[in-house]
Amino acid sequence: MSFTGYIYAGFSWMGKIILKMFRNLDNDIRSADLRIYPEAYASLCGFVFIIMLIVSIGLSSIISLSSFFKIHFIPPQYTFIISILLVLVLPTLTLLIMIFIPSIMKVNRISRVELEIPYFAAYISTMATGGISPYVSFERIAKAPSYIFREVKKEAARFFIKVRALGKEPLTAIEESAKNFPSKTYRELMLGYAATLRSGGDVVHYLYRQTEMAFKEMVSVSREVSERIGILLESYMAITVILALSLYTIFIINNVLAQVALPTIGMTNFVFFAYIFLPAISGVFIYLADLMQPQYPVSDNRPYYVYFLFSLPVTIILVILFAIPFMGTVLPFPPSILKAISFSKEFIDGLNNRLGLPEGFESGIGISLSLIIGIIPSVIATEYCMREYRGIQSGITRFLRDLVEVRKTGLSPEKCIINLSKRDYGRFSKHLIKIANQLGWGISLTKIYERFVEKVRNWLARITMFLLVESIQVGGGTPRTLEALASFAEMIELLDREKKRALKPLIIIPYISSIITTIVVLILIGFLNRIMGIANISVGVANLIRIYVPPVVLNAYITGLTAGKISTEKVYGGFLHALILTITVLVSMIFEPFLSQTFNLGF
Repeated sequence: MSFTGYIYAGFSWMGKIILKMFRNLDNDIRSADLRIYPEAYASLCGFVFIIMLIVSIGLSSIISLSSFFKIHFIPPQYTFIISILLVLVLPTLTLLIMIFIPSIMKVNRISRVELEIPYFAAYISTMATGGISPYVSFERIAKAPSYIFREVKKEAARFFIKVRALGKEPLTAIEESAKNFPSKTYRELMLGYAATLRSGGDVVHYLYRQTEMAFKEMVSVSREVSERIGILLESYMAITVILALSLYTIFIINNVLAQVALPTIGMTNFVFFAYIFLPAISGVFIYLADLMQPQYPVSDNRPYYVYFLFSLPVTIILVILFAIPFMGTVLPFPPSILKAISFSKEFIDGLNNRLGLPEGFESGIGISLSLIIGIIPSVIATEYCMREYRGIQSGITRFLRDLVEVRKTGLSPEKCIINLSKRDYGRFSKHLIKIANQLGWGISLTKIYERFVEKVRNWLARITMFLLVESIQVGGGTPRTLEALASFAEMIELLDREKKRALKPLIIIPYISSIITTIVVLILIGFLNRIMGIANISVGVANLIRIYVPPVVLNAYITGLTAGKISTEKVYGGFLHALILTITVLVSMIFEPFLSQTFNLGF
């Protein structure tokens, strides 16, 4: 018996209570496709709740006893409140998290399903134009690779088992599948197909129209998502810029006033705000963008490998060498490493002097160089990977349109592909030439597609070529079938262009905000220096710049990553923006003293 089985045997009474309290839990578990009996999961939730209750009571007892014996882990006046909160909040919060996990998984699954449904509809419509019924298409999807359809493949596998193993009538199995599937579009598509077939209607026309409606709906949803992403990016910029400028101003003024009075805010608070709180806000927005954006079954993670295995370690080493020595931090390193740090410190000092910057900018220059040098390999890797796929979908769409016209001459689909391989289709041409060569050698389309998939990690390109291969292998590649496929490919390309066109103008916002933040912080320091100078009080400009400039550079770098995620759907799409933003902040630092002198703010 499994662990969950033991829990269910001993705490089934708790599971029944939880299912009565949370009546949607059963439906959420089934819709999320969790392979667990609902009452067993509810029993597991109850078991965890009891364990956390025991732990909370134990911690509360320790806190109360320590207060009794004059051992204060926390202020005595808060002992009773914290003890009560531990007992009440911690177990309840843990239970609620476990209750809502299936609901979150359900939402994620529905988003993945809604992404796949238009392409699934295109598949069965294309196959139907070749005379293949949808339930045969269902069976073929059940055997298809998981990188084509993830969620639909699971449902197709269940349909296959119901028909082949349990002997159910295909239409009945399709109706059962539609009723239990967590997608309104899928439900309407399959139930409508069953009703059309039972009434003797034109199934092909119905499927084609439903596919067109699915893609139009997807275009509409894509526009809405683009608008939301735009609002999200604007909100992120507003929050980070306004919050950063407000708190930087407070911290700088507090530090300046500390020259004539006791400071009211410690440096620990600033470190928390600049190095933990602001990056955490960026992380929250990256997560929100990830929830809004489509989750394709296939993604290219090679840039992440370069970043985490090379760029990040190099960046950390360079920050230790170039930036930390100027922040007044004593590093407990061996003499050999300290010698290297001393050499790098001399290098940054010399560079700071050559740029004509006053004392204090060394830490900003150091961290900027560290981030720039460290991320360059990741930018190169990202550009290399993205260049492989940039324009390939457009090339496939043009190829399919030409394939339709050539197929009307009566040539076989294979001969058409070989003839079209001599034309230029951009990034797709090299793949088309290989496909044509393999067809000439007598290699099967299935094997050719498998080799194509190994080279191309773009899901839209994969799904389009999958539809082409299936339409030729099963449907015979008739002109009508290829015409439908070309139309759907044009819809896919239109959808992608709409999304990029909507988000492109918004990417300028992070650059403006980073420049404003850098210049305002430095000008504020210079302005306060001039004001305090009237009273013959030195504010230690160099020390203020050493403290407040590095986090500005770091957060500009993180802003680039966030902006890339929001605009390109991938965090590695922000590597280039992070590089350019860091360079932008560095250039702003170089020109800022000139601006201060121009406006007589006096560094």
